[in-house]
This record gives sequence, structure tokens and C-alpha cells, in this order.
Amino acid sequence: MKQITTPPARTAPASFLRHATDVASFYGFRPAREIERMAANRLVKRVGAHTFETVAQVSTMRVAMHPGEPALAYYASPNPTHIPDNCMARESGEFGLQVIGSPESVGEVVILKTLSAIITEWGAAIVRVRVNAVGDKESQQRFVRELSIYTRKHMQSFDEAVQGAIAANPLSAYTNPSDTVKQILSEGPRSVNFLSEKSRTHFRSVLEHLENLGLPYELDDLLLGDAREPHLSFAVDLESYDATIMAVVGGRYDDFIKRQSGRKEGVGVAASIFFRKSGAARSSFTAPQKAAAPKIYFVQLGTRAKLQGLGVVDMLREARIPVSQSFDASHLSPQLIAARELGVPYMLIMGQREALDGTIIVRSTANSSQTIITLAALPRFLKTLH
Repeated sequence: MKQITTPPARTAPASFLRHATDVASFYGFRPAREIERMAANRLVKRVGAHTFETVAQVSTMRVAMHPGEPALAYYASPNPTHIPDNCMARESGEFGLQVIGSPESVGEVVILKTLSAIITEWGAAIVRVRVNAVGDKESQQRFVRELSIYTRKHMQSFDEAVQGAIAANPLSAYTNPSDTVKQILSEGPRSVNFLSEKSRTHFRSVLEHLENLGLPYELDDLLLGDAREPHLSFAVDLESYDATIMAVVGGRYDDFIKRQSGRKEGVGVAASIFFRKSGAARSSFTAPQKAAAPKIYFVQLGTRAKLQGLGVVDMLREARIPVSQSFDASHLSPQLIAARELGVPYMLIMGQREALDGTIIVRSTANSSQTIITLAALPRFLKTLH
């Protein structure tokens, strides 16, 4: 991805939040407050400051109301939760992204693509994405059993202060910053070796997506210990120190979201950018309650189309055309209804055939007339929308 030189004025946290929300909106994310309003009914009360948990809850409710349509939300918080060990709470702000209702690896790829765009266009460089997977409940149970046996053998090597916690939950050892503990764990069982076939297939798909996005990655066996018990974890490492961005982490939190929401629709991927908030007024964290009105509704049907569709979104961003999209739809008819409700003049439709042919369908919502154009001709069409 082409990197943009960052002017000095953009080192302010308020500027970073404006930049992050602008990029996220073009990839289909909406302010959490807007998702909350869309899901509003007697079962959902308006929340105050947004957190990982509250955003996941209202997004899950939205998905329950519209099955098959994942909710893409972003939020900003001056008081973040689930902060990485290398960040100090009093110095940190959080910009969060969530894709709720998507069990497929396309959820991870949309999150990672959006993170990559936010970071590189801010002016920072990504040196690697560290990834690890512990998988579903079946996979986790097998791994934890083996890990428990291993940690008991080495219990005397752990500080007495943490021995009780590790005995109760062996995964807690991964939050210990001691080099001795890290060395012990690095020689122990690897979670990826205990993945079920389903979890292994999902993880392999995510790694393929990282390659397709051109993001260098490496497996990190020590990327464990999150209390939310993610099926998959990732952390984005920057090439050098950045005055604003402190840490970028995320993962797939299916089981945690289900427990929080009490709904089977509660599956999803989330990520957070933790940044230095010094100098940012509290009002800077108040995301707009409504995103810019879209001019295009973009439908991608099928895995190949969902992946190639990210390039179409890049074209829309370059042309500054606000877009609403459905990247996880299995059927066209609900999307036609959604596009009419939004009042957009055009739909862009990409299915498996279009993805193979390098084309896209442009459909008018006014009279349902449509034409097929090549992706190379799409920028010229987009200029007519201004």
C-alpha cells in the first residue's frame, strides 16, 4: 500500500481519531452509537461510554434483528479496557473496531485491512503481524490439559506470588513478563498443534488472507493469556517508534461475545488501537452519531468476491464516495431491500463470476436497470457521482 507522509500537525490524538474514523467508515464500519440506535428496543438501553463489551452487545442485538447481516462498528474511549501490558492506562486512549456476526475468516481480513490502512496512511510502517490460535473449545481443552501438565513440572521455576494463579489457570502464565517464564513457555506445548480440523482450517484461511493483503506475519506461540479467551489472536508491530500509536491488538472472541450477549449470533472479530491520549479533550472521543450518507451500496457474494471487493473499496475511498456494504451476504434480495431503504442511487454487485472476470455490476435502485463494467473502468464511473 502506498504510504502517505504524515504532516507534523497529525501527531495530535484528536487528529488521529478523525483519521481513524474516516478510514473505518469507508470500509463499512459505523459509529457504535449509530449501531446502538439501529438496535434500539425495550431490550437495549442507551449506554454511556462505549467499551468492548457494550459495543459487542448492541451489535449482537442488531445482528439478531437482521440475520445474515454482520454489524461493523467503531468506537473511541478515553478509558480503555483490556489494555496490553506495554501500555499505561492513564496515558492510553482506544480506537476499537468490531465485526459481529461473521463466523468466517472474512471478518479477520476486513479488520486487518482496515487496521493496515489506518496505520500506514497515518505515516507509520508495519513490520509484522504476530498471530496465534488456540481454537474452539475442543482445541482449547486439549491444549490446556497439556499445558497444565507442563507447568506443574516447572512450577518451582515460577515466582511464588504467581504459582497459585498458574495452578488454577495455566494460561495466566503468558501474562507474566519474566524472561525466565517466557523461556519456559517457549519450550512448552504450542497451541496451534492442538487445533481441531475446523479451527485449523479457519486459521490457515486467515494466514492466506494476510499473504493476499501483503502483510508480513509470523507465528507467536506466546501470544496468549487474554482473559477473553480468543480463538485467534493477533498483534501488529510497527517498524519504529510512533508518537501516537502505542499498541495494536485483536482477535476472534466468539465464546466471550456469546457469554456477554447470551445469543448464538454473538460471534465476531475485534481489534483495538491504543494511542497516547495526552492533549485530547474528552469531546474528541465522541464519535459522530451518524456516518456520512452513502452514495453506493456494495454487495459481495462469495468468498472470492469478498476478498477482491477490498480493492473496490480502495477505489471508493480514493474517489471519496461514501459506501455502505454487505460483505457477508449469501442472498441478493435482502441487500436490494437494504439499498432501497438507504436511498442510494446505485448498487455495486460482485459475485463469484464477476470476481473471476474482473468486472462489477452497476445497478440503478431507481429503475433496476444494470450494466456490467470492468474494474478498470470503475474509477471513471465513480467520477460521475460527484
